Amino acid sequence: MIIIFWLSLTAIAYSYCFYPIVLRIAAGVFGRPPRGSPDHCPPVAIVIPVHNEEKIISEKLRNIFSVDYPADRISVWVGSDCSTDRTDDLVKSWDDPRVHLWRSETRSGKAGLLNRLVPMADAEIVLLTDADILLDRSSIRALATNFADPGVGGVGGVTLQRQQGRDVQTEESAYRLYEAELKALESRLHSTISAFGSFYAIRKNLFIPFHPHTYSNDDVIMPMNIIRQGYRMCFEPAAVSYEEAVPQLTTEFKRRVRIGAGNFQAFFWLLDFLNPLYGWPWFCYVSHKVSRWFSPLFIAAAALTCGLLAFGTGPVLYKFLFAAGALFIGSGLLYKAVPLRFPRKVFYFLAMNAALIAGFFRFLGGIRSAVWSRTERQA
Repeated sequence: MIIIFWLSLTAIAYSYCFYPIVLRIAAGVFGRPPRGSPDHCPPVAIVIPVHNEEKIISEKLRNIFSVDYPADRISVWVGSDCSTDRTDDLVKSWDDPRVHLWRSETRSGKAGLLNRLVPMADAEIVLLTDADILLDRSSIRALATNFADPGVGGVGGVTLQRQQGRDVQTEESAYRLYEAELKALESRLHSTISAFGSFYAIRKNLFIPFHPHTYSNDDVIMPMNIIRQGYRMCFEPAAVSYEEAVPQLTTEFKRRVRIGAGNFQAFFWLLDFLNPLYGWPWFCYVSHKVSRWFSPLFIAAAALTCGLLAFGTGPVLYKFLFAAGALFIGSGLLYKAVPLRFPRKVFYFLAMNAALIAGFFRFLGGIRSAVWSRTERQA
């Protein structure tokens, strides 16, 4: 039990605390940024999978054509996953030859739409984005400059949260900034092994069709497929996009459960990346993703063994550690009654890991469809 406890505690501490430190040192010693060029403006096809997005699709199109990028080098490809509202009509109403609409005859989910739309795209660079993501004026140009390096196969940007046009200070927004910092360091070292799924670009010739049942994990599968082909997946912090914050915690939790199920699906599709011969991508994948996905297992093992040692014949150290752990978890569960920022952060941490557990059981139940419903956000 002592061995299990300390191994589990070490795994938790490494995933959330020590890996960022080790990564920063490795990136500083061995890292090399891509050889980008600010004058590089290749044609970009913007692919948008949609389902019932009448509330936002017109604003999305206006946003795209307001960015700082040559107008004749942008095209938009909207894939409608059997939308039943006015989404299709609103796209058709755009009297612009650069805007294309394709409607699926059956619900196929994001992966199915991307499998059809990306081959149709008429540009060497394909930007994958969601309907409810608004782009910063310089975001496309910031992504495109990195493709001047022939060794770069994909580039991800950052998606920040806003409420009514203002930045928000929530646990989710803080987590995204933390993730963005890790992605930037991984990118400098070699490649980031995931992207913000609502905003990233790839070379069209490197696109590998997704499995029809790909479930909320294209932002992991696609970057890893690019690395498999011998290219780098980079991260560009200057490429910024925005989305409205989810208004309710229950809505965000359901989204996290869906992402969790997709994570475990991806784990079994990426078993080859457990091979150390992949080098830095292996190091980042195991340290950043695998350890994080299995952190609920480490937390449960540490709590159980610490409790048994504390109430058994173990040293007094384990009684102290068990009490500290109980206070930590208790503060999170009672965060509404404790008007402090720390308990909210603890609750968010616990909720994320609970969503991973729920996602694991959803994965075990079998993922037979990749279709989705839009996440309701604040207007």
